[in-house]
Amino acid sequence: MSDAALFDAGPLSLRARLFRRAVKVLIQPIFARADLSVEQRRQKLLRLTQATQITIPRGSHFESAPLGGIDAEWTRPAGAVRGTLLYLHGGAYVIGAPRVYRELTSRLAREARVRVATIDYRLAPEHPFPAAVDDAVSAYRALLDAEGAERLVIAGDSAGGGLTLACLLRLRDEGLPMPAAAAILSPWGDVTCSLPAMTAEAWREPILNVEALRECGRMYAGDTPADHPQLSPVHADLGGLPPLLIQGTDAEVLADDARQLFAHAQAAGVDVTLEMWPGLWHVWQLFAGLVPEADAATRRLGAFLGRHLP
Repeated sequence: MSDAALFDAGPLSLRARLFRRAVKVLIQPIFARADLSVEQRRQKLLRLTQATQITIPRGSHFESAPLGGIDAEWTRPAGAVRGTLLYLHGGAYVIGAPRVYRELTSRLAREARVRVATIDYRLAPEHPFPAAVDDAVSAYRALLDAEGAERLVIAGDSAGGGLTLACLLRLRDEGLPMPAAAAILSPWGDVTCSLPAMTAEAWREPILNVEALRECGRMYAGDTPADHPQLSPVHADLGGLPPLLIQGTDAEVLADDARQLFAHAQAAGVDVTLEMWPGLWHVWQLFAGLVPEADAATRRLGAFLGRHLP
């Protein structure tokens, strides 16, 4: 069964309107400023995150431990768990780290009753494609050996959403058992950056800079054609994937990435649901605990992943 809808969340809350303005001031320069090196972008994002993680749910526990030879941060909620979520962070394949995602992973852990393994996969330009896919698959294999596919789910945002699909495609092609379900948030599914929303929505996109995004895509692709299906899953045959939830917003330059991935998954017979939340911003779910729409979206993600676990 497949479903798509412009999700009716009602009028934007006052907090959503205020934070939409704030992210443009605080986050967009990290992506857009041409004078910043990749390393400076990474450090600025980490410093911003350290200053803003103030609503992590009580009882959440974090620890670092490798997974399949890949550094990872493990998030565990208070109480018992039903399985494990492999989380693949965003950052245009060039920035980002597990600790940036503690607000989100702690809520997904609580809502889905899972422990979350957020891997510190290798980043471009030092490690272009397929390094990130190799790391994701290695981590999944380690989880598979430890507890079996029926207790595993996978999710990712932005570039991590594209990476989630790339990982699933590799698993399918290698004949490995699929996880019970997958979720992708504001997915970057086309590193060629050629879908219509890339220009049509640029005027109201508060975070992503299109030219910077294209440059990140070139760094990640390296010598591989950008339309390779594991680089740009909008060009892939998505048949054989597990139940999939896609959350996006109509007010970002990646809006058509979400729509196209839904259409291709639906055509391939995947049990896929698309939620397009109006008027928000790229990966607004990261602001759970601060913005009501982020809380609501995170609860829906957790419920979707949790109901596919035993």
